[in-house]
Amino acid sequence: MNETERLAATRRVKQVGLTEGGALVVGCAPVDAFNEFVPEGHRPQDILPGAKTVIVAGNKGPTAGAWRSPDHRVMEITGYDFRENVAVHIMADFIEREFGHQAIQAPSLPTAGHHPPMSMMLSAVLAGLGTRSLAANIILHPQYGLLYYASVITTLELVPDQRLEKNVCPAPMCVKVYEASGKTPCIASCPADEGGCLDGKLDREGNISESYYNRERCHSRAMNFGVGSFQKSLAEIVSEPDGQARKTMIYSDFFFNNVSALSFYKESVAQCFECMRVCPIGRKEKILK
Repeated sequence: MNETERLAATRRVKQVGLTEGGALVVGCAPVDAFNEFVPEGHRPQDILPGAKTVIVAGNKGPTAGAWRSPDHRVMEITGYDFRENVAVHIMADFIEREFGHQAIQAPSLPTAGHHPPMSMMLSAVLAGLGTRSLAANIILHPQYGLLYYASVITTLELVPDQRLEKNVCPAPMCVKVYEASGKTPCIASCPADEGGCLDGKLDREGNISESYYNRERCHSRAMNFGVGSFQKSLAEIVSEPDGQARKTMIYSDFFFNNVSALSFYKESVAQCFECMRVCPIGRKEKILK
């Protein structure tokens, strides 16, 4: 396939992801770009031998209405997290059907602890869709802010997108707030020095010079429903010596919600988005009537 044909194929695949798959953004990265950051065994070509390209689809998680809900417990449950996977499935099928090349959805769910076989955060950065932020290293798109990402690994060689030259975070407003108070809005929403999850510093040019994120603390607070929370609750229940207290725990609303969540389990069932709620990047996209 020559350069003209690769460009045409790239446009077709992206268009399918955007129109038929409903993705908000689509970008491409060559598999070799991962080698600098990822050890052997976790690179795209380790998952699909002969892989040439990683195609990344991004989409919104919570709806604009969900961002407005004052009840943080239902923040993500009332959104549409994981809908970016639809675009990935459609693009993978399209590549195999139309171009005769192999394609597979990149494995993004953890198989042990919190470590997935392949990072969607890194994939989004290498595909030119965003950069890391002070807020838990969340990838922020310059227009939409927080997006959810999924990827296709394929043996089809497509034209790669360029990585963003300018960091999305911090926003100019956040730099001014930091200069006045010593904290950006996201850090102020969950400061590590007050028992929160975030900390960091900006240099004189307004760029991130240091960042800190306590993942375990954040996970224990944000992920109140799902497998991790169920495991914690179950451990407490079986170790409770008082029979009546154990029964009360089993029939509590909290444990009920844990068990209920397992029946329609999604890996990402978070209830805390405060660092993103105060982030100005992508805020215009959340303002609707």
